[in-house]
Amino acid sequence: MDPVLFKAAEAGNIGPFENYQTSLNQLLTADENTILHVYLKNQSSEPESTDFVDKFLERCPPLLFQANKRGETPLHLAARNGHSNVVKVLIDRAKALPADPESGVTKAKMMLRMTNEEQDTALHEAARNRRSHVVEILTKEDPEFSYPANVHGETPLYIAASIGFLMFSEEHGKVVDGILGNCISVDYGGPDGRTALHAASMAANYETARKMLEKEKKLTKTTDENGWSPLHYASYCDWSNAPIVEVLLEYDASAASIAETEKKRTALHIAAIQGHVDAMKEIVSRCPACCDLVDNRGWNALHYAVASKDTKVFKECLKIPELARLQTEKDDKGNTPFHLIAALAHEQPEWRYVLFNDSNGYRKWQIYGLNKRKLSVNDIYEEDFGEIQKEILESLNDGGSGPLGRRRKVLRRGRNKEGEDALSKARESHLVVAALIATVTFAAAFTLPGGYKSDRGTAILAKKAAFIVFVVSDAMSMVLSISAVFIHFLISLIHAFEMEKSKDISEEAAIKLFGVATLFTMIGMGIMIIAFITGTYAVLEPSLGLAISSCLIGLSFFFIVYLVFRIIFKDVED
Repeated sequence: MDPVLFKAAEAGNIGPFENYQTSLNQLLTADENTILHVYLKNQSSEPESTDFVDKFLERCPPLLFQANKRGETPLHLAARNGHSNVVKVLIDRAKALPADPESGVTKAKMMLRMTNEEQDTALHEAARNRRSHVVEILTKEDPEFSYPANVHGETPLYIAASIGFLMFSEEHGKVVDGILGNCISVDYGGPDGRTALHAASMAANYETARKMLEKEKKLTKTTDENGWSPLHYASYCDWSNAPIVEVLLEYDASAASIAETEKKRTALHIAAIQGHVDAMKEIVSRCPACCDLVDNRGWNALHYAVASKDTKVFKECLKIPELARLQTEKDDKGNTPFHLIAALAHEQPEWRYVLFNDSNGYRKWQIYGLNKRKLSVNDIYEEDFGEIQKEILESLNDGGSGPLGRRRKVLRRGRNKEGEDALSKARESHLVVAALIATVTFAAAFTLPGGYKSDRGTAILAKKAAFIVFVVSDAMSMVLSISAVFIHFLISLIHAFEMEKSKDISEEAAIKLFGVATLFTMIGMGIMIIAFITGTYAVLEPSLGLAISSCLIGLSFFFIVYLVFRIIFKDVED
């Protein structure tokens, strides 16, 4: 296509094409885009007039069905960009053509059902790009057609249902309404055996889920190739998932009893290992009987709460009566959840507090009994059973196949090696700075500016205001820097001894303490500058010009700090 004609098509300028003699459907770009493709691709907003499309279809009707290299027709592009007025023109033009003599299908329906190289119809494009007005038009024109899945296994409804609740809007709701309300035969299918309800559950899109369940309640029992139901995905995904779990169970509480194919885990097990306590509470309240269900290892939901490796999750589970009674239940190897905790405490010391949560901790262990290797919780915790402990830890990390095995999204406070190394290096440098400030301020306190009176050993400048400010500032800087040194020492102590009753303190508390120490060090720096300024002023007061110059040089520190922070925050905003 000639560049002049290309630019004219982009702008919707008909003039340059008036005297063009060759058939217009032969004017193509390298991607085999026609004039209409070029025009529709470059209209960011819906055209006020459809004259450009009308006139070219009048002159060259084959443009209506002509596809580019990607198999996209003008209808695909109009649907993608939400040009509903153009969509109507294209459909009306197709309606004016005679139906196919063999199949009897009208040209309009043939155009609506045409697919691109990824087997997407115009409805797929409209659903993906949330063009509710276009979806309404397309579904009403061909309501009896069950739009099939594309090469990725996605149907238009599956695509629409995949929109997460955080992005959900009235426009998204209308897309779903258009498909469910206008299509007589809706295809709920999706990739890997999933359905549109699976997609809505993964996206925590409870409004869409409710609309689908009103039409097709049995979707709650449909499982994918891993045996996961929509409730499994709702319990698994890292969202505020209680509302979607509530909707699914409202329509079918028995879905909580569906076990996956491989490890036989229910949705309650999945919610537990993911640390989604609100979802667990919802499942337990609507289907208490599912608490007794175990996986293929005999693990119950409380075993899986330990596998979340989050002590807060486990302690929250113990507050749920139906789950609390499971703490003495044994798996196929005779291990209660507390046997697992005893092994885990060697890797993550914060779990020790769960074992020592009351003064009768040791005696309480007796109620958990022995496992099939004749080992108590106390044995696993106190003795050196390296292989057994390793075996238990490996079982806690075994996510199996399926979504949980592919990408384990556990909400945990476990240590991050890289983060620990970075924190350790930062602490070392901060400790040096804090110690230096403490040293300087300590020395300044005994080397007072102006010296001492020889008869009584008191400071010569003791009654001068600047000297008083110097002494107070020096003392404050000393206290803050020593406090920072103490906090860094405390952080080291936490990591070194790991505190037998750590109460989840190790990493999170270390970061908070590090922040406090940093603040103290920075304030100490500022006050040390004030001590320097006031001290020099007190000594140099007789030479006022020199005293003021020295003070201004000292105060430039605060201006430099201001410039540095301004540069930092500007980079963050950019």
